[in-house]
Amino acid sequence: MKKSVLVAIVVANLAIVPSVFADAKNGEKLFNDKGAMKCTICHAFGKKVVGPDLADVSKRHTPKWIVSWLTNTQATWTGGDPETADLQKRVNKVGKPKTAHATPPVSEAQATDIADFLMTK
Repeated sequence: MKKSVLVAIVVANLAIVPSVFADAKNGEKLFNDKGAMKCTICHAFGKKVVGPDLADVSKRHTPKWIVSWLTNTQATWTGGDPETADLQKRVNKVGKPKTAHATPPVSEAQATDIADFLMTK
């Protein structure tokens, strides 16, 4: 393969990369927005703040579950799915009818972007 063709392929692939991670980058901005989302008031990576430590959150939860949690926390808390049951066990809240998590108003698109960001963690 000619060097110029190889360079063109690499450049073309690099041009695609930013769009692949666009949602995760926006999710990171949303997650770190102390004014609107307020996630970092209660959560961090590698340490417990008020809420659970989010290190390795991508190993514990699916993006679908995170979107559900962020858009309808209480329904997710009482839904009885295995991911929520595991969370309740980890935070010692098994059998508690309500969660203390207070998600600010978040659209499904914003929640999806935040989930995409959290999947990188």
